[in-house]
Amino acid sequence: MKLKQYKISLVLGALLLVISAIFAQQAYAGDGFFSNFKKFSKHTYAGPFDISKHNRKEAKEKLVNDFLELEQNVAMQLIVQDLRVDVPAEVVHFDPDATLNEAKSGVDNSLIANVSREGLRTVMKQNFHSLSFSEDDVEKIAAQLEVQLQSGIMPQQVYIADFIPDLYEQKQVIATAAYEVDELEKGLRLLMDDLNGLEIQPNSTFSFREYLSGKESASATDLQMTIMSSLLYKAALQTNWVIDERNISSELPAGVEPGFEAAINRKLDLDFQFTNPNQTVFTIRTAWTGAQLELSIEGLPFVHRYDTEVEKITKYDPKTVIRYSAFVNAGAIEVVDKGKKGMEVAVKRNILLNGSLQEMEDVSIDFYAPKPIIERHSLKKVVEKVPESDVDSASSNTDGNTSGNGSTDKPSTSSNGKGSTSSNGGGSGSDGSPGSGNTGSSSSNGTGSGGSGAVNGSGSSNTNVPTGKDDVKYDYDKGGNLIKVDKNGDPID
Repeated sequence: MKLKQYKISLVLGALLLVISAIFAQQAYAGDGFFSNFKKFSKHTYAGPFDISKHNRKEAKEKLVNDFLELEQNVAMQLIVQDLRVDVPAEVVHFDPDATLNEAKSGVDNSLIANVSREGLRTVMKQNFHSLSFSEDDVEKIAAQLEVQLQSGIMPQQVYIADFIPDLYEQKQVIATAAYEVDELEKGLRLLMDDLNGLEIQPNSTFSFREYLSGKESASATDLQMTIMSSLLYKAALQTNWVIDERNISSELPAGVEPGFEAAINRKLDLDFQFTNPNQTVFTIRTAWTGAQLELSIEGLPFVHRYDTEVEKITKYDPKTVIRYSAFVNAGAIEVVDKGKKGMEVAVKRNILLNGSLQEMEDVSIDFYAPKPIIERHSLKKVVEKVPESDVDSASSNTDGNTSGNGSTDKPSTSSNGKGSTSSNGGGSGSDGSPGSGNTGSSSSNGTGSGGSGAVNGSGSSNTNVPTGKDDVKYDYDKGGNLIKVDKNGDPID
């Protein structure tokens, strides 16, 4: 009897231990036979998914559905310089069993994801064919993708150069620009020395004036700085750098290529600034060959190619501005400024990938206004002089006819109208020689009388020509006042 009671007590004790263990395990989840009966406590998450108060079986069913949706909306990018490549959903697989095996109750747990090495290798080879990747490189990138997928938060980005240091050994010259100059002035030499070896850091903004501040090259002129910054600007357009500030002058500096000026003007606070949006460092190199100043950019090569060109140049002829001056002789013209043609320069850029045009973008439209031609003219007008021979041979008729009749001895005067004038035959011919000895007479039927002189006995004319030095004409003086002048243009007091 005692033995039977003892056995019953042992069974009951074991049963109590089992029941106690089951209840004790309600607060957490684990593997084993009872795992399907255990429930996760409050605030238990697998990535962004809430599995609180779910046992393992329920949690798995929930995660399978959540993971299926997550895989279909995977948003991960592999980035090398200017190219971003999406990771295909087929390459990524989330594992619900492995996730629950690692899950702890009452805490935030990571998701367990697997990235196909073979699929990733294919993606990298197809999109980054200009770069070489080893098996170890592929393994590093796959492992990094799995780490970033643990949160389940999208999108995610992986900068390949951050995890493969060997990529930096593949640096090369990616952009160049040149300025022709036979003699290197001191200011340009100082600028060249200070820029040579300059490193443009990742995700940083560069200011030309700020960089030179406090350096010896700050003594260079604005024109010399403009030449150097223009070289840097032209080279920068061959990259994916973002141009933050760029200006032009009122007149294109000699030797600077149209469309690629980046003016520096400290008085007007004009600067040249750009941003490097990449995760890699670039190095500026400068050199002088004896015939030209060269600037180049070294760095990890871009996947895209940037071809920048001047699309169109439109020229504008200058206008002429006339200024009047009392110090210029009558009839003379002084050219104060020869002027200069204006122009409009349109620049565009083609972005290519594997030789195929991906995008065409407008870079800038620069306008340089034409510089007018400036002339200085005299205030005096030129008075036309009538040759004396023409004056002597001319006769005038105001409102009638003029005729010459030959006579012998004495001059005669007759009037048939309101007045007449006769002349003695001692006049001169058209060439100033003595007349023929005949006496010409003139009769007028007009309202006034005019002087007459018959040439070779007879002649007629309708020209009213003043004679004599004291004949009165009118002109303007230096102040614009109307004054009397003689036939030579000299003022009459």
